[in-house]
Amino acid sequence: MTTIRKGIEEINLAEMLDENTCRKWILQRVHPQGPHCPGCGKPIQSQKGLQNFWEGKRVFCKHCKKLFTAATGTMLAGLQMDFRTLYFMAVLLGLKVDKKKIATSLRMHPDTVRQWEAKFKVVTDIQPGPCQVESDL
Repeated sequence: MTTIRKGIEEINLAEMLDENTCRKWILQRVHPQGPHCPGCGKPIQSQKGLQNFWEGKRVFCKHCKKLFTAATGTMLAGLQMDFRTLYFMAVLLGLKVDKKKIATSLRMHPDTVRQWEAKFKVVTDIQPGPCQVESDL
């Protein structure tokens, strides 16, 4: 008889979550004042601009003529992992799971977990909780 339950190190925990929901959850915390241009600070008001922003796509600012994404100028700039993995890491760190176990579970180096732990401290609003998105998006 085969064991159904696998050890936490044997499965990719990030595959258990929805990428779009986790991206919106993280972006809402990184941008608590809402979507705006990182160049001139003007809010994004067009429907297409808002959609692109929350989807992580490029947005064009009509005011300063710059292209940017929701990650531009934030701790997410240069992100090398998907948002499911980042969300799961935030939750596990919030639950005080050992950093080495987190690294093994998410298939990354322990230094990466330590670096993101420091970044999460800057955005103190990222805490463990259900992956919910406000309905007005």
